[in-house]
Amino acid sequence: MSKIKVVTIGRLYCSGGSSIGKLVAEKLGVPCYDREIIEMAAEKSGIPMSEIKKYEESIINPLKKPISLFGNVEDISEKIFAAETQVVYDLVEKGPCVIVGRCADFILKNKVKTLNVFIYSSLDKRRQTAMGEPHNIPEDEVDTRLKKYDKKRGDYYNANTNKKWGTKFSYDLCLDSGRLGYDMCAELIAHAVEVSK
Repeated sequence: MSKIKVVTIGRLYCSGGSSIGKLVAEKLGVPCYDREIIEMAAEKSGIPMSEIKKYEESIINPLKKPISLFGNVEDISEKIFAAETQVVYDLVEKGPCVIVGRCADFILKNKVKTLNVFIYSSLDKRRQTAMGEPHNIPEDEVDTRLKKYDKKRGDYYNANTNKKWGTKFSYDLCLDSGRLGYDMCAELIAHAVEVSK
């Protein structure tokens, strides 16, 4: 069995998945890719970021119809996912890395050895995180935003993978960042990679 080459991180909104991904990458001495995958996909595919943002907004609010240069929603969703898939493949070809979100666990399942992680936390801890830096979400909007972004992530994952986002059966390791803390989560993930064979 070969050593783990890529760590993929799925996460609940405001559970610290992006921060933990960066910490893991630092500990392993590898790059971490997060939202920049979307920008790379836009550049690679020629789909303007404005179109991708409209599409992402439509996932959040299904009543809002996206305006698309490419036809119906299925057309643009397939193009966006195909572009993101190619970017993920290209990044992995460069070497070991950490990838946050973008269905990377599914995209890479038969490509390289991965450690697929899901980061979660209690609602109370996520509320605290949401109201603090860098999010600064007003207290009266926190619960709505947490639900909205979790739904967006779940819908995106479920639609593109035919798997269930956030269930333990979709991941190798599920960690509660609210109980363990970001540093301990990063330590556990990095250690699992380091001892893999």
